[in-house]
Amino acid sequence: MTRLSLSCLSLCLACFLLLPGIDSSARAAQQQDPFVRLFGRQAFPAGPDDFPAYIEQHWTRVLQAEQDNPCLQRTTSCLPPADAPHWLYLTGRASTMDEMTLLRTITAFFNKFPSASDMENYGVEDRWPTLEDFFSRRSGDCKAYTLSKYFALRVLGMKDDKLRIVLVHIPKRRANHALLAVNTARGVFILDNNTRPLDLILPQEKFSSQFIPLFMLNEKGRWTFRPDPELLRVK
Repeated sequence: MTRLSLSCLSLCLACFLLLPGIDSSARAAQQQDPFVRLFGRQAFPAGPDDFPAYIEQHWTRVLQAEQDNPCLQRTTSCLPPADAPHWLYLTGRASTMDEMTLLRTITAFFNKFPSASDMENYGVEDRWPTLEDFFSRRSGDCKAYTLSKYFALRVLGMKDDKLRIVLVHIPKRRANHALLAVNTARGVFILDNNTRPLDLILPQEKFSSQFIPLFMLNEKGRWTFRPDPELLRVK
């Protein structure tokens, strides 16, 4: 090989390494954060200008209520009599369950409740219910299921860095939706109130063609998928 061809090869290699999206720091970040690509789309840390204020307000209110007075630690006063024994039985066995069994059990526990819109339950178009709200009505919309599963797993000892509340758009239904993403030893799994049977959880790759992610959050962070503004106007 001539010196010229070696020079060309070196130049091509340097250009390849500088291409957007494939630098070593990006690859390292993706390996460290399994949520950085969800449903085939890139997530970015969100600043105040990148994250909707109304979502922040709803989440802050619910989070404060659960931190001040956790519903699931007040079993007899927060849960209806019909549900308290089941929850106590579940928590008594939780420490003996493997990770996937625990996620399926939590999913089934909450997915058994019937769905109802915020208008039906609270007389408003959009409300993020606390767990006490959810149990007092024994029904809710996608946000109610998602928030309940999030806080149930937190009470059972799962760290918040393994959990993400994800707001998505469903093109087929022209609707927005909420679900819970959980990082497991087998990858990121989705806990969704629409899956059947009730305890079904699936890897996030199964939903790549169904969901367009919009925003993502937990107790420590906010992320944006930089969605089309038109999708934010969808109910």
